[in-house]
Amino acid sequence: MNRPLRKPATAYPALPAGGEPDPKGRAGTRQRALAAALTLFDSQGVEATTIEQVRDAAAVSIGSLYHHFNSREGMVAALYEDLLERYRSVMAAELARHDGARALLDGFVTTHIAWSMLNPAAARFLAEHRHHRALSEAETRLQHGTTDFLRPLVQRLKPAVTAGVLKPLPPELLLSLVIGPVQNWLRMERAGRAGLKPGTAARKLADLIWDAVAMPAKSSRKPKS
Repeated sequence: MNRPLRKPATAYPALPAGGEPDPKGRAGTRQRALAAALTLFDSQGVEATTIEQVRDAAAVSIGSLYHHFNSREGMVAALYEDLLERYRSVMAAELARHDGARALLDGFVTTHIAWSMLNPAAARFLAEHRHHRALSEAETRLQHGTTDFLRPLVQRLKPAVTAGVLKPLPPELLLSLVIGPVQNWLRMERAGRAGLKPGTAARKLADLIWDAVAMPAKSSRKPKS
């Protein structure tokens, strides 16, 4: 039976209508600014967005923005790292629910796609700005963060390799086979060239990825004499 995609948490709570200040400060100045920046970056591009526009959209002071980010480039870097951490938190929580290699990989694929569909602006920003100049100083930290994020998944898949369930692939090839097809489909979806609905794509991709990384099932038929 085809099940709908689980809905992970959204990247940011919605800003109050019209950009009016939140009287209870629920989102916090920094988060309000990041949410406003994401909306502006997504709608008109980073280069066309000014600090003043973020100030007006988030209803915060210009001094607060410079206090938190120093510059627009600082805001780009902070937004990227904040969104990445939010995505990883959702993924880690979902993967913790699963046991077994097939369930882990299915959970990774479906949750990655579900999060991207529920947070299209965040997913676009992460995909399109990974090599923005504002991230140059954070490059080493980002690389280490990716390693730390993926290490538990690789470790949890090792018993399946030992048991002969998964092919004995180097970790970088295993991860490429898992992540690559999902990223490629999401690029097609963002470009409007995807013919499948997200739920259908997630299920088909999960099956294809499993076929690529799993050891072939042994035939139970006896050879002819």
